[in-house]
Amino acid sequence: RVSTQSTGNMKVLLFVLILVGICFARPDGAVYKFLKEPQQGTTFDIYLLEDAKTKSGAVCLDGTPGAYYFRPGFGAGVTKWYIHHEGGGWCESLSDCFGRSKTDLGSSKNYPKTISTNSGYFSIDPSVNPLMYNWNSVYLKYCDGGSFSGNNDTVTPYSGVNLYFRGKRVLQAMLEDLLNNRGLNRSTDVVVSGCSAGGLATFLHLDWWKQNLPVSTKVRGMPDSGFFLDYESPITKYHSGMIWVFNQMNSEGGVNQDCITAHKATGDTWKCIFAEHTSPYIKTPIFPLQAEYDSWQTAWDLDSTDVATINAWGATLTSLVKNNLLVNPQHGIFLDSCHHHCGYWGSIVINGANQAQAFEQWYNGGSVRFYNQDKPYPCNACCSP
Repeated sequence: RVSTQSTGNMKVLLFVLILVGICFARPDGAVYKFLKEPQQGTTFDIYLLEDAKTKSGAVCLDGTPGAYYFRPGFGAGVTKWYIHHEGGGWCESLSDCFGRSKTDLGSSKNYPKTISTNSGYFSIDPSVNPLMYNWNSVYLKYCDGGSFSGNNDTVTPYSGVNLYFRGKRVLQAMLEDLLNNRGLNRSTDVVVSGCSAGGLATFLHLDWWKQNLPVSTKVRGMPDSGFFLDYESPITKYHSGMIWVFNQMNSEGGVNQDCITAHKATGDTWKCIFAEHTSPYIKTPIFPLQAEYDSWQTAWDLDSTDVATINAWGATLTSLVKNNLLVNPQHGIFLDSCHHHCGYWGSIVINGANQAQAFEQWYNGGSVRFYNQDKPYPCNACCSP
């Protein structure tokens, strides 16, 4: 039997490996990769939220201040914004969160002053990123372990240190600093996004972003690989792990409030930490980038390599997308059949459009809102143009 601590640590390790591969090594449609030698116009500067730490207790797991990176837009993009929630799994027990607090996914103490990236949805090349190449870009650092949802006043002692579960406070501090000091208050267009756990954060917080931005701002969501199914494998226990996150981090006030209101009567507000249960309540138009056979989910949620089982999983995910998300006509999706998790920006083509092109067309009012590759698993050809 795999212990809760071991399972949690394995999940975080896998997410770290996925993100390392995406950020540093993947030329094949990676979401982003950090550059050792910055190119002109690709550098992001860090903004540590020291004041928010003092004023509202907005801190990472280890008590260090939250932080984000910002790169200004240029030309016609100076009033337009791409805001990205970093991903990296969750911590699903106190021992898991303790271990995470010693890493960059739980502490800001080792964050570099600058980062540089020029790939995927951060690319400044209009052939790669046709809609957002010249927009302001924001990279929200993820250091709470709960998809930016926690709001727990209590400080939790564990193994000689104090742990803090305040991801939503950190997100609030990021918003306020962007509005007051970076020009987000003058925005005309905002795309809210994120990969993996950051993709889930987009589902959970998109309406909150819309409510806190200028009324005239056009706001759209583009989560990448964030539609995690509510499922309990006997070994990896994703369902119960996320319920632990919701309860321990006091996330009820930090997720979609229409979802919370709807589920209070039935006593299952925990459902609002899952994308599939939150989707029916999202009002702001959203266009997920999602694999129906998501490779992280088949390994760590479904916990299976059986072809028939994975195909059944994909059918379930597709059905939930149709019934819970696309039932609202303002939403769309790019649903591919490639076995991957995050990335592949520009590499997968459906109906003659890759992810970047499909999102641009949908954003600008195109008639197609459901890009569906709809191929059985496995489909290696689905991962290439």
